[in-house]
Amino acid sequence: MPRRAVVHTPDLSSEQLASAARACPVLATAQTLAEWVGAGREVTARGVLRPAAAVEACDLLGIEVPSRKPRSALDIDELMMAWAAASAAGFIEVTGGRVRAGAALQAWLDGASDTVLAVWSRCVLESLGLVGETEEADLDYLVALATLHEGGGVASLADLGASITELIGDASPGCPCPDCTPQPGYPDGIFLGFPGDLGIEVDAEDTVQALGEFGIAALRGDVAELTPLGRWLTDVIFRKSAPPADIDAAALVGALAQLPAMVAVLMARPWLSARTPAAAARELLTAGESTSGQERLTALDLARECGPQAAPAWREWAAKDGFGAYARVWLAEQDDSEPADADAAWITVDTLVTALDALPPELPVDLLPALLQSQVGDEVAEVLPLLGDCGHPDAPRLVKLLSGGPTNPARPPVDTGVGASAQAPVLRLVRADPGDAGPVPPRRPDRSAAGYQIKVQLLGVTKPPVWRRLQVPADVSLDRLHEVIQAAMGWENSHLHMFSDGRSTYGLPDRELDHRDERKVSLSQLLTSVGDKIRYTYDFGDGWEHDVVLEKVLAADAGVTGPVCAAGKGACPPEDCGGVWGYEELKATLADPDAEEHQNRLEWLGLASGDDFDPKQFSAEEINRRLGRSS
Repeated sequence: MPRRAVVHTPDLSSEQLASAARACPVLATAQTLAEWVGAGREVTARGVLRPAAAVEACDLLGIEVPSRKPRSALDIDELMMAWAAASAAGFIEVTGGRVRAGAALQAWLDGASDTVLAVWSRCVLESLGLVGETEEADLDYLVALATLHEGGGVASLADLGASITELIGDASPGCPCPDCTPQPGYPDGIFLGFPGDLGIEVDAEDTVQALGEFGIAALRGDVAELTPLGRWLTDVIFRKSAPPADIDAAALVGALAQLPAMVAVLMARPWLSARTPAAAARELLTAGESTSGQERLTALDLARECGPQAAPAWREWAAKDGFGAYARVWLAEQDDSEPADADAAWITVDTLVTALDALPPELPVDLLPALLQSQVGDEVAEVLPLLGDCGHPDAPRLVKLLSGGPTNPARPPVDTGVGASAQAPVLRLVRADPGDAGPVPPRRPDRSAAGYQIKVQLLGVTKPPVWRRLQVPADVSLDRLHEVIQAAMGWENSHLHMFSDGRSTYGLPDRELDHRDERKVSLSQLLTSVGDKIRYTYDFGDGWEHDVVLEKVLAADAGVTGPVCAAGKGACPPEDCGGVWGYEELKATLADPDAEEHQNRLEWLGLASGDDFDPKQFSAEEINRRLGRSS
């Protein structure tokens, strides 16, 4: 994106930055909570405040208490957000059935400026999900910060929304939107689109307001601006934390491959600046040729960042077979000429196989050809000869898949980090007509279509997230869809549920609940266009909420007669574990043999040890067996 003029905000001293950190709303509330906790308060077995204490804390913090008496602090979301911030900052510590003020509180109150900033930044990074394995749903904060940093500290909400849509709407390489527009550096004739996770709603204003709670950014009309504290943070993230300039290109690419492209480019700038453009591109292309998958794509992105002055390196690679196709396409772009069909086909195979190998290994082998063909559509007969003759070593395997032939069972295991594999993308291959302004636009979904591809995502659960990609008949009734979701997610169907489209709720006929009869409503009546979604809530006590998003409309000949699980991630939480917060506490307790409730939790779940509980467990094969039984 183009750089904006830098907004000249006066630099603050470390003392002034520390004062701003202490004043930010989230940390101020966390401090008040920790001071109230003081020498100690009793907590429940799940390590949170008991009902009476939770109500008292809410009164202190000005938090509205739900009308229904809370069972514990877990039932009060706003209180738990303050609790989580206080815990992340080290202001509170839970041990021996009590919560006490932590050692970091005193350092926060009267410590040196550097100590205060360290506590603040630790709390910010943990609260926004920017440490450890960053989940897809947390990337909006990272991308927003990168956009503001790149824009000199200021960006319009429109620019922020566009950046988040582009880089989070599909956390995978390739097409950034459902319309599959071509990407720079890829040929217009043949290219690959990766439909993104359409379940993520892009709301730049909400993102900025959340950053504002930490004193990072402020909203002035429709323009967001970094505060001095925010500038300090982004400098730490994108400049001081960048890989050192003296590492080799392979190490650089390995360090940045799992980041969104904009962030990877920002972090690579010190490394790029330490070399001439040609030397940097030469190293990156060498690294790209020797690796595969997301690391190859990242190496190519960074090489393109070197600009026209890197042309000598691209010309060297253009003389080589295979991977040299990328260089020949780059050079064609510089001359505003058309790349050779063979090069376009080689890159298409390379990119398509990269995404194919990122699909979950649990995906039934005989389902792969159907998935690919349903995405390729009518263009398959036209492009197969080009793909087969391009010389890519994986072309025969891909052609077999697209032809409906046997697949190669020895697919590499999937890397489930952020990047090409994070979405377990479903593939779409498009060939644009010569001289066409762009790809063939997608057809508007038809309610009478035979099948839908939907993604069901359990909200609030991360590390790992829990989601399922399903194919279902478009006209499936909501009561039947409820049974499918139960079987696919792993719930036990022992609690009430409902669907909501934002206007009405649907569930079992009940005068008190005032739901519309779900038996009389089909999925195709509520979801008509790709990206449409409804909310599915299960267990009104624990409040498990799921987004059900229409990802794709399947053609009538796709053969969707019953539910099929095509991909997914994460194990279903145990029933009655207390909702999102309770599940997080349960995972922590099971992982800590010294936790007070460790043995009780093992007995409750019928486990011999905490190692027997795996929140990452997922098996498409097992889910499809359950779906078969539920049909």
